[in-house]
Amino acid sequence: METPRVRVYQVEGMDCADCARKVEGALRAVPGIAKVEVSFQSGKAYLHLEAPEAERVAAQTLSALGYRLRPEGEAAEGLPGPWRWALLSGGLLLLAFLLSRFLPGWGGLGYALAALVGVWPLARRALLGLRQNPFSMQALVTVSTLGALLIGAQAEAAVVVFLFLVGEVLEAYSVAQARRALFALGELLPRRAYRLGEAGVEEVPLEALRVGDRVRVPPGERVPADGRVVSGEALVEESAFTGEPLPQAKAPGDRVLGGSLVVEGSLVVEVERHPKEGFLAEMERLAEAALLRKSQAERVVDAFSRRYTPLVLALAAFVALVLPLFQGDFLGHVYRALALLLIACPCALVVSVPAAIAAGVARGAKAGVLFKSGAALERLAGVRHLALDKTGTLTLGRPRLVELRPLGEASRDLLPLAKAVAEGSGHPLARAVREAAIGLPSLPAEAHRTVPGLGAFARVAGREVGLVRPEAWPLTEEAMALVRAWQAQGRTLSLLVEEERPLALLAFQDEARPEAAQALRALRGLGLRPLLLTGDREEAARALAQALGLAEGEVLAGLSPVEKLQVVADLAERGGVAMVGDGVNDAPALARATVGLAVAEGTEAALRAADVGLLSLAALPRAFYLSRRTLAVVRQNIALAVGLKGLFLLTTLLGLTGLWPAVLADNGALVLVTLNSLRLLWARV
Repeated sequence: METPRVRVYQVEGMDCADCARKVEGALRAVPGIAKVEVSFQSGKAYLHLEAPEAERVAAQTLSALGYRLRPEGEAAEGLPGPWRWALLSGGLLLLAFLLSRFLPGWGGLGYALAALVGVWPLARRALLGLRQNPFSMQALVTVSTLGALLIGAQAEAAVVVFLFLVGEVLEAYSVAQARRALFALGELLPRRAYRLGEAGVEEVPLEALRVGDRVRVPPGERVPADGRVVSGEALVEESAFTGEPLPQAKAPGDRVLGGSLVVEGSLVVEVERHPKEGFLAEMERLAEAALLRKSQAERVVDAFSRRYTPLVLALAAFVALVLPLFQGDFLGHVYRALALLLIACPCALVVSVPAAIAAGVARGAKAGVLFKSGAALERLAGVRHLALDKTGTLTLGRPRLVELRPLGEASRDLLPLAKAVAEGSGHPLARAVREAAIGLPSLPAEAHRTVPGLGAFARVAGREVGLVRPEAWPLTEEAMALVRAWQAQGRTLSLLVEEERPLALLAFQDEARPEAAQALRALRGLGLRPLLLTGDREEAARALAQALGLAEGEVLAGLSPVEKLQVVADLAERGGVAMVGDGVNDAPALARATVGLAVAEGTEAALRAADVGLLSLAALPRAFYLSRRTLAVVRQNIALAVGLKGLFLLTTLLGLTGLWPAVLADNGALVLVTLNSLRLLWARV
């Protein structure tokens, strides 16, 4: 059998969660489709095709149900929603109103015609989708409209249909706006790039760029692809990714992201990732993947809605068929039952959670927070403990040479000698030596080798020279005192030796991230207690803790990965813990935590194990704030949907409201929860 191909399609006409279930059920029945995933929030269907003809059959199946399947990226046709039918129904309703004023005898017929014309597309969709969902909103509106016509309520039937069609248009528009905002990041990429070639600068379409190309980015233009600055200096605005409003200074060697804006200055950038495979595309993929994974709140609401509709339908049948036996007024009770049918649809309730989750995921992507699932966003709101790795998370992860102290008489410059040894090592300390020695003359070196647990060696000018651990070398008491003093300051040390003779001590400092202290203050303001977990020495950990304002009891040093995992597991049992890390050794703890968060600059293993990716440490407080705000919007939406339904259910049973208020309650609640969710897209975090 042919290996399934995954194809992504846009589903036109899928404007509610009930539609998504109907579409998914229909596609599952198509032969040749191995697996189907449908996301109402993104409006997409992911089909795992085993047979080429399955694509055509799937399109025909959905077309029969009133939906259109089109390949991702293909432009949509026309405005969203049944706006043509809404205009036609509204026109006929106005005509019927005029007839009732000037030709009263024809008014009833005019209202009946308006109702029948307006209900036709709804009845068609209801009949086509009867097998997937016999209790769809279209079916309930159709039954209510025909019932109203039968009992002589032609005017109300016409108003019900018109209001419902207008509601569907508003719903489709608000959903389309939400989806557009969700994937608006992709629109940040420019349509063209200025590529440097042998003939000079040439303007090319974005698709023509390849890895390794060099492009010029003038002021006021957006960077066309992820890359590294080759030449030039500029201020670059990255607020779309990091949420930071102030432009960042970029110079040769710095990385820039496709879609960032050059505010001042000019850059030449070497492309490292194709524009369609860069960070922006990765964020969109993560957002889409997150929308396919339901949160706990979504599952609870789905389960409730499946029981709610049959319950209200049973109540409608009781009102129409049983109560008249005791109270009389058969037509009056049928009228109330028809209104209850309209209230039976749980559309607003079903949409209330995924709409908020989708907006939260999209807002997170714009603030440098990449949620991999709605469940992760939901769980983060309930976390009370925060565990943080040290190196590469709270610090830059790039040690810097801060001092070189000769041991004994220094008759020559020792830094070029250390650089010669460092040329053959990939260790972070060796890299720091090379960076500190930029511009100094290079000494010829050969026979580079590394001794695990000891250090790096090379032959320089015929003599054996090494950068080794001070603890592994015999030193004088004076040198040992210097070692202890520097280690107490949290410095990392290396010893430069030549033919067994110590020449100098080198002190390195891994600086705290500039945003670390402010991020920790913001986290404390949210009621979180940070705990620093590190395998580094006690002295180094305490020095960093003091610089960041961490208390003595908030630091655990000298931990192995297994011990770090055990601490996280204990915290997870005591109210939930979020673990923030960046290294391979953090992966087990990230996976075990209630929510794992990985800094995007970290290792791939950490990013895979984490539930949330952070573009920078400054995005960490935003992740917590956004998760809590999203959960608050979810609660508001559920209260709004259930409250309106409950209110009109009661007033309908009491005979205070009729058909058209019931339609307003349903469509009004649907539009309100969608708009309330959209507020998250512009929330300040």
